[in-house]
Amino acid sequence: MRIALFTNTYAPALNGVANVTHFYRLGLAERGHEVHVFAPEACGEDPFADDPAVHRYAAFRCPGEVDYMIALPAVCSPRVAAEIAAMPFDLVHTQHPVWVGKWGQQIARRRGIPVVSTAHSQYEVYANRTVLPTEWIEPAVTSHVVRYFNGCHAVTTPVEWMRRRLVDRGVTSPVEIVPNPVDLTKLGEPHREQTRAALGLRDSDVVVGYLGRLSPVKRVPILIDTVALLAKHRPGVRLVVAGGGGIAGALEERARRVLGDRAIFTGAIPHAEVEHYHAAFDVFVTASMSETQPLAYTEAMYVGTPVVALATPGAADMIADGDNGLLVPPNEGAAGLAAAVERVLTEAGLADRLREGGRRFALERHYTRVAERLEEVYALAADRCAAG
Repeated sequence: MRIALFTNTYAPALNGVANVTHFYRLGLAERGHEVHVFAPEACGEDPFADDPAVHRYAAFRCPGEVDYMIALPAVCSPRVAAEIAAMPFDLVHTQHPVWVGKWGQQIARRRGIPVVSTAHSQYEVYANRTVLPTEWIEPAVTSHVVRYFNGCHAVTTPVEWMRRRLVDRGVTSPVEIVPNPVDLTKLGEPHREQTRAALGLRDSDVVVGYLGRLSPVKRVPILIDTVALLAKHRPGVRLVVAGGGGIAGALEERARRVLGDRAIFTGAIPHAEVEHYHAAFDVFVTASMSETQPLAYTEAMYVGTPVVALATPGAADMIADGDNGLLVPPNEGAAGLAAAVERVLTEAGLADRLREGGRRFALERHYTRVAERLEEVYALAADRCAAG
């Protein structure tokens, strides 16, 4: 099968959707499919500049997002338009309901071929990033998303709560669960001691870590407050924030005021180094409320780092409390996260139990297994397309 993946973000961008799209490509290619990626121009050096299966639209940098590019229409990218016209795709798989994703859907419609889309996020949470009132934007976003997904032959999402949400909002296309893939082949030999030493950490330091994009929806200030609470009785506690984003400077300033020299901000890190940073943490902690099935959780679990998260729908679909991580009621905020971290550090046998359960969970999400599930969804979409 010749498959076209249309995405608003792709490597070298460092975010979950870019990684998922790349692992979709790897898994499907290993199973014998020809896979092409259509994405915006790279922000910085393009690792796929010589890859004939990666096609780049002209793009400009998204304001406030250091690694996110906004693609310009095909008329601004005549080479990409010509490449698309010359390719007889069997199926289009889009990763977004806007921009490049929308163009992919339009191409599939014109050719009469199946189109599948993945719901990676709760898109309404981004409504407050416009100058218009949120109460105006949220209904419009919901309406567009529902209309877009109902124009697809199948929709995938990594978690059950998002599937229910889409159906409740009015999506009538089949919504199928497909876990977010990870590449476990590169997560086998994490360098804990070397990474901690490079960060200036002592063996006795207790490291609360976060790895991911730095944007308002990730709610990193709550993690700063969490470590501040722990520091009241743990003088050796440190916060390590691994990742880049438009609000990095503001977060660093807040951390200096609240934590002094207890916080370390690494900036953006290559995906190849993710395992080393996860291994350097004693506990991975997140306060995000918008995730569906973030790769960082799975990657942390695989390398043996206990995960503590707020009990949002996405986290609750991934984490069985006490088995492969700990869940904290969202209304408990920093105090609840600090108490959960204390449990991991002090409760006999808990950390080992979380490590065992986490690795078991992660193994089911290796990208080749996920590709098998995608093939099932593609077959469903092809049948619906053929049926008209």
